[in-house]
Amino acid sequence: MSSLSLKGVWEAIWGLLVEDGSLAIGIVVALAITWVAAVVLGEGAHNVVGWLLLAMLTLLVVFNLQVAGRKARRKISS
Repeated sequence: MSSLSLKGVWEAIWGLLVEDGSLAIGIVVALAITWVAAVVLGEGAHNVVGWLLLAMLTLLVVFNLQVAGRKARRKISS
């Protein structure tokens, strides 16, 4: 990978986490939901809670990538 492509990746990650903020907020909410589920469901359900966290974070990242893609397309077209 060239340094230019690494810079582009870094800028995309920075934009998702810091400038947009919705990804960071979503991560905190997903962790809070996971914590509540772990407390309510008890020790026997820790594996299930881990899968719940993975599913929530995966959906969150996919959703945020779609939003970032739409914003990028709008910037290019205008």
